[in-house]
Amino acid sequence: MTPDVRNQKKTNMRLRFQQACEAWGGTGDYELAAYRASQVSDMAASYMGIDSDLYWYGIRLSIAWGGEFMLQDDTRDFNTWAVGQACNALRAAA
Repeated sequence: MTPDVRNQKKTNMRLRFQQACEAWGGTGDYELAAYRASQVSDMAASYMGIDSDLYWYGIRLSIAWGGEFMLQDDTRDFNTWAVGQACNALRAAA
């Protein structure tokens, strides 16, 4: 797979992830959010054994969605949550 094709596939996963976040926090369309998040997971699964970089990229997005963002109660906006996580990591490193 060429680097351009790989980048396009990463972009597609990232866009679905962002659409899931916007549906969850922006419009409150939880069914659409779940559908978009499942698309990311399905895309990642399709790369298992074919392209480990794309597979793990999708897995990391899925973990961020289901294992971290969805389990917290502080905010429904993913970008705000992500900035808070980065600040916590910086504080811990200092």
